[in-house]
Amino acid sequence: MKTNFSKMGFPIAVVVFAIAGAFANNVSSSNLSSTIDVNGHLPASCEQTNVKCSTVPNAQMCTSSGQQLYRLNAAGTDCPDALFKKI
Repeated sequence: MKTNFSKMGFPIAVVVFAIAGAFANNVSSSNLSSTIDVNGHLPASCEQTNVKCSTVPNAQMCTSSGQQLYRLNAAGTDCPDALFKKI
């Protein structure tokens, strides 16, 4: 009886762990969009620069020629969000 349980229980346990692992490692698209690298924009004119910045907050702000850079909003009309130096 013990042998039959082992033969049935082990494959079921493997499947359960595989499914749990798949859900535990699932990366949502909303998390990806918040960690992508973007080109910084100048604050006054929202003019794009060639400086790659990160959206992940850290102690160092992303700058170009001494000016802090910002992220362009989805509408393309304003630069409200500060960007950070890539680490």
